[in-house]
Amino acid sequence: MATTSVTMRVDCDDKAKAEQIFSALGLNMSTAFNMFIKQTIRCDGIPFDVTLRNRSNDDYFYSPANTAHLNRSIAQLNSGKISEHELIEVDD
Repeated sequence: MATTSVTMRVDCDDKAKAEQIFSALGLNMSTAFNMFIKQTIRCDGIPFDVTLRNRSNDDYFYSPANTAHLNRSIAQLNSGKISEHELIEVDD
């Protein structure tokens, strides 16, 4: 398999942070980018969502519906309106 070199410009801080993450995963920058390229080819596009939405607003955990559910659950817990259940383990 023939290889070629790719040169790109990246913010110094971003590069350092990415290298630290890749290193923790046992990867180097070259391997990580090759993984990205392979996934791009397999997906026939960018292998993750590229949107303009604010991530914190889209996070289900912090959505209004889930926050309301969590608040109701906390209120039930605080008011003593809960019941204990035994853990039943089932052998397959």
